[in-house]
Amino acid sequence: MRATTLLDRRELVDVVRPVHPIASVYLGPDQGVPWSTRWPALVDRLRRAGASQATITDVEIAVPDAPDHAVAVFADGGHVPAVFSTPGRTGPDVAWFRAPAHVLPLVAYAQERPAHVLVIAGPDRARLRIVPGGLDADAVGVRMSCPTSDLAEACRTALAQSGARLLVVHGDLDTADRLRADLPGEATVRRVPGSRPVDVGDILRSTAWLWTARSLTDLAKPPHGGSVQGVARTIAALARGHVRELVVSPLERNAAAWFGGAPSQILPAEETTPTPWSRRRGDAVDVAVRAALLAGATVRVVGHRTPGAPAEGIGALCRFPLALVGA
Repeated sequence: MRATTLLDRRELVDVVRPVHPIASVYLGPDQGVPWSTRWPALVDRLRRAGASQATITDVEIAVPDAPDHAVAVFADGGHVPAVFSTPGRTGPDVAWFRAPAHVLPLVAYAQERPAHVLVIAGPDRARLRIVPGGLDADAVGVRMSCPTSDLAEACRTALAQSGARLLVVHGDLDTADRLRADLPGEATVRRVPGSRPVDVGDILRSTAWLWTARSLTDLAKPPHGGSVQGVARTIAALARGHVRELVVSPLERNAAAWFGGAPSQILPAEETTPTPWSRRRGDAVDVAVRAALLAGATVRVVGHRTPGAPAEGIGALCRFPLALVGA
């Protein structure tokens, strides 16, 4: 009997948890190429990478025909495949078969769609809607209302319930300014002129880049101030459980690293010290992303040509100044 995957479709943690190879398949939007041409090319890539026929069959069952929009599929031939809908994602069809699962394109996609609280403030009452983000972006948001005089507290409650860090305010400038003053440090407040709902995609993407710029600024601070860069130092911080935000900037060829089942079981590939856990070798960025997700840390993706991108394509912001514990 086939085992069911321990996966909420919106959770990446269980996709990266296995230590055995996973087929990671990203199908782009319709490119004017017949499915009868696209699918055999994907099968060929998976076979050359070592995927079993059972794994390939699972991918085919998950996506039997050309999808209407971009999707990501993860399969191993033994569990029910995980399928993520990613409307708006662009790019060609690509496939990998390796451990751990290659979720970085999915992380980058979710990063540009942060959860937010939409605020439409009138003279006497305000309407709020919690809008899920990331891989939850197609879910129905929670709606609420409150007297305008209680708006700041209602926003604080909505932010706490959703884990969002962004308020998108439709209306006058004074309302946005008051919320910035009342919620300092609790949220980024962005204003949309007018009271009618509009597509806020550009605001979400620009806010994500604003947060990325802040992370890169923090990453550039002296090492003992709470940041590390480079494969060896970042992996050491992950193994100690010090990382609150992993920053990755994948290179054309990344270093390798060892990993085991637990997030703390991670070592640079050059490490030869015997360990009590069974080691598997993988791409250092994929291994670090896996460790960060399993440990509950945030993962931020930046282009490798972005000014301030981490050395060796990987760095981290730590939970506390490393001077307190030693680098």
